Amino acid sequence: MIAAIALALLVQLPPAPASGAPPATVPVTPAPPVEAWPALPPYPLPRAANIAEGVGFVRNEVEARRCQPLLTPTEGERLQLPVAILVGRTGQVRQIVPRAIGCPSVEQYVVGYLLSLTRTGTGIGAEASMTPAPGWYQLTIGYRW
Repeated sequence: MIAAIALALLVQLPPAPASGAPPATVPVTPAPPVEAWPALPPYPLPRAANIAEGVGFVRNEVEARRCQPLLTPTEGERLQLPVAILVGRTGQVRQIVPRAIGCPSVEQYVVGYLLSLTRTGTGIGAEASMTPAPGWYQLTIGYRW
C-alpha cells in the first residue's frame, strides 16, 4: 500500500529541469525594516475605520489573560498594535506584518481586519487620491474600552 502511494506521488511530480537550465525564480517579498519601524511613513487613511465590533474581542482576550500586552499604550488607550504595511506597484496592500506585542490572537485579528478593509475598498485605501506609492508604511491600531 505504501509503495503504491509513493509511486502515485512520483507520477505527480513535475520533471526535473534539464541540466544547465536556470532554476525557476520565486519572487520574494522583502521583510519590513523592523529596526526602522518608527521611521516608516504613516499609511494614509481616507477616514477612520469603525472597529467597534473588534473592541469586544480584544477586551475579552485581555481580560481572559490570553493576551499579555508588552507595549505601554498611550493616553486613553488600553491596547496598541503597530503594523507595517507593504504596498505593491499597483497600489494594493500586499502584506501586513504586526509587531509582536504578546497577544497573538489580537495580532492575527487586526491583520485580518486590515486586509479585509484594504481588499474590499471600504475604509482604508478606498479613495484613488489616497493610494500610496509602493513601499513599506506603518500604522498603529489603538483600542479603548
